[in-house]
Amino acid sequence: MLAHIHIQKTGGQTVCDILRQSFPGTHCDLRSRFATSADLRLARCFYPRMASIAGYGVLPLSDLGAWESVRFFAFVRDPLKRCASHYQFAWRKHGLRTDFETWIRTNADHQTRYLTRTGPAVGTGKVAAEQAIAVLQKHVGLVGLLERFNESLVLLRRWSGNPGLNVCYRSRNVARDNDVKNRVLEDPRSRELLRRYNAEDEKLYRYVCEVVYPRQVAEYGGSLAGDVAELEASLPAPGRFSMARTLASAKRNLLYKPVARCLTRRAA
Repeated sequence: MLAHIHIQKTGGQTVCDILRQSFPGTHCDLRSRFATSADLRLARCFYPRMASIAGYGVLPLSDLGAWESVRFFAFVRDPLKRCASHYQFAWRKHGLRTDFETWIRTNADHQTRYLTRTGPAVGTGKVAAEQAIAVLQKHVGLVGLLERFNESLVLLRRWSGNPGLNVCYRSRNVARDNDVKNRVLEDPRSRELLRRYNAEDEKLYRYVCEVVYPRQVAEYGGSLAGDVAELEASLPAPGRFSMARTLASAKRNLLYKPVARCLTRRAA
């Protein structure tokens, strides 16, 4: 079972859509801020032949890994660009009106914190990149780079071992413009804050770029460039109606999510 660790602003909505289109009746977006084996057991009542899971609560330090079939993968991104994009998203999508310097103090090193989460909250305490690197080494089978997204998808397809995984896609959740992000990246004061508050994420990202990702490329072999070119020639994916996806969406939104929400409230 594929398990997508959805770090914000790393192409996650597009990856989730790929999983949904590939496994319309057997993919589940787990409804939990920190998914556990109990959440997975509940979801299996609705998706007995589950092929993949995703959601902000799918994390490698949960007990999901106790299920032998769960295989985690993640995408990471240049920390400065990811953080600026995250701020822009909060500004545009959620109506945030906090200045950047105040906001970043509680949103530092997000990728490192996310990978090392052991509960519902991301947390604001000190966390070291070495901890996140250890998590990648022990629990995460494939790490993609947003900056090499198409190539990463081809690596994911091979690594998954599932012939049903169709990585042809249309981009999701793309900003109409990047004015807010660009202002943050281009302002010397904001850029200094980005570096200061993402120092651990910089170490993590550098490790992925210099160690993890080159190893994955080497393991793939010489056909990688051709396979990437073939994928890119098929993009964007056709936008067409799919009865299977429509039914899967209905089951997710009208059956699984309401039941899971009700049980969560009852437990609280």
